[in-house]
Amino acid sequence: MDEKEFDTRARAALTRLETALENVSDDLEVDLADAILTLEFADGAKYVINSHGTAQQIWLSANLSAAHFGWHEATQSWRDTRTGAELFTELGKLVAEKLAQPVVLRS
Repeated sequence: MDEKEFDTRARAALTRLETALENVSDDLEVDLADAILTLEFADGAKYVINSHGTAQQIWLSANLSAAHFGWHEATQSWRDTRTGAELFTELGKLVAEKLAQPVVLRS
């Protein structure tokens, strides 16, 4: 995929995540700026999801760990390069655990 296509796909994913998360809970602040989506929880914890053009991946940093998601053409989704897990599903699980309430994110 060329740089322009990557940027278009990554920005679309980050925008969809922002929209899906912005009204999930009063204990969650959601901010998207310059291809960096920051989730800040009431207890001060932060999750950061950002586009990394050089690697053509979306990176997720949460709970002192990181995951890298590359575009998977066959499923038309962002998949963890180690586990194959889908970005929206994984982030939904992490946010649900943190907020102790159901959160389902669909790509």
